[in-house]
Amino acid sequence: MKKALSVIALLLLFSFVMAQDVEAVRKVWNDGNIDYIPLGTEFSLEAEGLDPTVGSIIYSQNNSDPVEYTTPVALTEEGQLLVSWVTKDLWGNISNAKSYTGIVDGTAPEVKFLVNGPSFIDNDGVFYITKDTGIQFFAEDKLSGTEHLYASVNDGETIDVIDGTLINLADMEDGDSVANCIAVDYVGNVSEQFSTYFYLDNSAPVVNIDINVSPKEVDGVQYISPDTNFVISATDELSGVEGIYVSIDGNEFAKYDATQPLMITEAGDHTLQVYAKDNLGNTSSISEMAFATDLILPPANLFLNVKNTQAVTTEAGAQDANTTDNGTGITATSETADIAK
Repeated sequence: MKKALSVIALLLLFSFVMAQDVEAVRKVWNDGNIDYIPLGTEFSLEAEGLDPTVGSIIYSQNNSDPVEYTTPVALTEEGQLLVSWVTKDLWGNISNAKSYTGIVDGTAPEVKFLVNGPSFIDNDGVFYITKDTGIQFFAEDKLSGTEHLYASVNDGETIDVIDGTLINLADMEDGDSVANCIAVDYVGNVSEQFSTYFYLDNSAPVVNIDINVSPKEVDGVQYISPDTNFVISATDELSGVEGIYVSIDGNEFAKYDATQPLMITEAGDHTLQVYAKDNLGNTSSISEMAFATDLILPPANLFLNVKNTQAVTTEAGAQDANTTDNGTGITATSETADIAK
């Protein structure tokens, strides 16, 4: 809602500036076949040297009953115009009739626009485009046709885009803006200002990869449990996230379904690559995670370590080969056996 309010404020500010920049000249214009005349134009009939006491001009407008011309006549109805006239003297003699045809035009063009490039309208009606999107104004006019299309963005320069020039947004920063356009037809009718507000979005989503079990690093390799659950998310504060795309072990990227758990249970070395796109096609860089799920510990062996120290008494001259006699008559015997199992 804040975006919409800020755009409305821009619209009110720049509409006054736009109206001041546009000038229109009311004129009669011929398209090569017929005159187009601004509504409200007055026509007059003159006969050089005619003395009104001896003669007069009689005219008919759009096949109405002939009347005597006295003062200029305002054209107050739009559409086809046919004026016929003669001069008439006191005795009823009339000159050869003359006539004039034209089209009275009192309707201004109707401004419309096209978008060339990425665009998106969210559920709140906010219109998003990117710096690569072009806005093209055009106007429809049922009579004389459109001569000028004066357009501007925010408080920028007003230019005539009647030749189909696209409004360039390449140098603009992200945020809300308004594009204005006023059309002028060939007889000088000026349209109401047409304004379209939009939000410029050139920012890609931010990707985040979470796992429910912390990895362990062994000899520079990240190991995770085969039961690890990957949770992948992306955020985008502007046009919103269109989708998250995942590649496992260099395979083709596929759209990630956040409602389904992502687990990589196959033993071995793996890579997980992730990127996200917003609703305008702005794409994040690829986030990559390398890990292994086959942590193998060295085998453990069982060793029996037997230590035996025992004091014994022997008869003189009967010493065991594995005993020692230090002259006291006490022989110490020690045996150690290491047996691997």
